This record gives sequence, structure tokens and C-alpha cells, in this order.
Amino acid sequence: MNATVPVQIPLRVKVLLVTDFLSTFATIGQITIIGKQVYDLTGRELDLGLLGLAEFLPVAVLAPFIGSIADRLDRRKVLAVALVGEAVASLLLFLYSRTDPTSITPISAIVVFFGVARSFASPAGRALSIDLSPPEVVARVVALETVGFQAGMIAGPVVFGFAFVADKSLPYLLAATALVVAFVIVLFVPSS
Repeated sequence: MNATVPVQIPLRVKVLLVTDFLSTFATIGQITIIGKQVYDLTGRELDLGLLGLAEFLPVAVLAPFIGSIADRLDRRKVLAVALVGEAVASLLLFLYSRTDPTSITPISAIVVFFGVARSFASPAGRALSIDLSPPEVVARVVALETVGFQAGMIAGPVVFGFAFVADKSLPYLLAATALVVAFVIVLFVPSS
């Protein structure tokens, strides 16, 4: 009997899947807390809608250009720079939340900056692990990316909610930490 050994997912791809989880975990958890903080400051649902627009608008405007940038440049570098941008935005939110904020204008400006960084991170991050995978494992990698994304979508708001109860600025520091860890992982993942 001739048994074939299945092709294994390379270690560098498995490690990149961790960055997908961390990025989603930080992003969704932070978005949840920003919404809570904005609503606590203003008590208006309209401000939550405007906050969503501030996050979405950079992605909508930049989408036609970002895909080609991610295709033409080294995706690892694009993702690394985007993760640094997201971490900086999280640190700015952390610092602003420590000042006992009274205005949502700085929060909205930081969220726009975060949205710009996110618009670069998304296409580069999604394609990178697939690019580094042998063709035989691409379907499994896509499935694992989906699992990591869903896990981050669930775990982020839960963990960040508990962090918010402990200290209102802690979730932003947690997001920055997760994004920096993802950045470090991307730096050390070999391209081949």
C-alpha cells in the first residue's frame, strides 16, 4: 500500500496566522471599547454612527489603491508598517483616555488614522500567509485564517470588556501590545 504523506503547513505560515488573530483581536476589541467610550462621553447614538464612518471612510477611499500597493511591494513590509501605524493609534488612544477626555474629536481623528493603517494591513495580511503557502495547503490556510479571524472577533470584545472594567485606558494599551507583538512576528517571518 502506497500512503502519501500530506503536505504540512510551513511554520512561517502558522506563525503568520497568529498575527491574523492578534490583529483582529486588537482591532475588534478596541473598536468595541471606543464605541463604549464615545457613547459614555456623549450619550448620542449619532456619534457612534459618525465614529463608524470615521473608521470606514479611509478604507472606502483608499481601497482602489491599496490592493495594487500590496501587490507591488513586499507584503511583509506593508503589513509591518501598517501594524506600527495601528499600534501608534492605539497608544494615542491610550494617552488620550488617560487625560479624562471630554471631547470625541481627538478620538475621531485617531480613528481615521487607525482606519488608514488598517486599510493597508488588511489586504497585505490576508494575502501574505497564502503567498507563503505551498499550493497543496492553501485551502487549509484559508480555513485557519477564517478560524483565527472568528476567534479574534469573539475574544477581542470579551477580553477588552474585562480590561475596560479594570481600567478605562487599559484596552488601548492591550491593543497596542497585541499589535506590536504581531509586528515583531512579521519582522522575523522569512519570505521563503
